[in-house]
Amino acid sequence: MVEHGCVVAACDTLGPELRRALLERGMPELFAFPVETKQKLAGLDFESFNVAAVTDPSSVRDFSSIFWLQGNPEFSDTVISFVSNLLKLEHTVEKMTLDGLGVREENIAGHRQTLTHSLRLSHYGVPEESKMDVTLPRHTNPSFTKAIAKDGSWITIPPEADTITIIAGDPLTVVTNGRVPACVHRVKAASNRERFSVLFTSVAKNGAVLSPMDELVDRDHPLMYNPLKTDEYVVFRYSEEGFKVSNPFEEFCGVHKSGSSME
Repeated sequence: MVEHGCVVAACDTLGPELRRALLERGMPELFAFPVETKQKLAGLDFESFNVAAVTDPSSVRDFSSIFWLQGNPEFSDTVISFVSNLLKLEHTVEKMTLDGLGVREENIAGHRQTLTHSLRLSHYGVPEESKMDVTLPRHTNPSFTKAIAKDGSWITIPPEADTITIIAGDPLTVVTNGRVPACVHRVKAASNRERFSVLFTSVAKNGAVLSPMDELVDRDHPLMYNPLKTDEYVVFRYSEEGFKVSNPFEEFCGVHKSGSSME
């Protein structure tokens, strides 16, 4: 995580039956609803749903009731189990990373209190031949946890059935004072078949102010980032001003702003 802002965990957190229940049964049924019921992301060739506050089971059941008037207990229970297992894995990787950097247990616990989680369910239809390449261009995430090699080449991470990829976002770079880099990544769909994907994301709660942890600022690691409000950063990042700079994250909260322009 400290090297690339990315960890590929080989684990049985999501067993084969749980994966099949969501990816082969639940999600195909969900995305079979009429198009007017679903959200299509502007400018992108896939459909997507986002379930906010997803670690609260009532949020999952409320989401389910939007599509199934009587609810869908099987779908809801599958998502709740999926999320519970992913949250445990996130906490494990997070603790290993922050422990390794010397952050005290109480500060790790305090950090977790600033977070909420969401689950994005996406459906990629069969792509046109001309679009069978990059689905999402290179970027970092304005969230905590969702690679380019040092020589500038891309590291390929195949979606193996028994692995889960965890990537660091810009806010984690702030709280670790730059010790964990936000993972620059892209999504490629070099396939002529439809695909379903699940993205479990931790984000700062509304109004939460993120700052570098005290243990991670010292003589050898001077302060690199000013306090950050994620909602304000997202507004800047996708604003006209944000698009003009090469690194909107550093421009927004970096102590030493890049100031470089894309013009």
